[in-house]
Amino acid sequence: MRLTGASKLYDKGSATHEALRSVDLDIHRGEFTAIVGPSGSGKSALMKMLGLLEAPTSGGYRFQGVPEQSLSDEQRLWLRRRFFGFVPQEYNLLRTHSLQGNVALPLMYRGLSPERCLTAATRALSLVGLEDCGRKMPDELTGTEHGKAGIARALVCNPSVLLVDRASRASDQPLCPDIGTLLRRLNTEHLITVVLVSQKASAADWAQRVIHVNGGAVEHHTTHEAASALH
Repeated sequence: MRLTGASKLYDKGSATHEALRSVDLDIHRGEFTAIVGPSGSGKSALMKMLGLLEAPTSGGYRFQGVPEQSLSDEQRLWLRRRFFGFVPQEYNLLRTHSLQGNVALPLMYRGLSPERCLTAATRALSLVGLEDCGRKMPDELTGTEHGKAGIARALVCNPSVLLVDRASRASDQPLCPDIGTLLRRLNTEHLITVVLVSQKASAADWAQRVIHVNGGAVEHHTTHEAASALH
């Protein structure tokens, strides 16, 4: 994933907000990267751009060497479905569905058979350590289990890139150690590229590299060891 001089503008009524300005960034296959910055720094806009949810207003983005601007809407959708798993800030599990049913939903929406959907959901739950919780309802889950369920739902389509948005969720709390350890295991054992967006510098406890964002610009990069020594 490569951004070159990427900027993002949003219209805010009569005004224009520059969420990102002239960002140059490479995220390599198999890397665990944390994007860290205060509220309004541009990190969520950056994640949306990386995940082909939004296009840069100017500059360029290449995914697997393919320029984003050359893609049709249908091609963007295909790439998102094929390569990306998204873990949003709010997990939004359906209270009327079991955990297994919730995790299977992305595949059900694609028209796969119930058997294939449930088999894939069982595998995804096993990857996050919830193999014994498939029949539980969302109200029966702990907070950590909710977090793992959100990750399992993102994994059910077997993505190669996992985008985890923690930009404002419990912003006064560090990332739960169980979730951080799980993300690192998915990265190291299953070779999934992980991009974690967070306000907390403690994200460096799990990431190999930390991208510090402020005012819509990348201020600097640090490695896991250097970032951990700062907090």
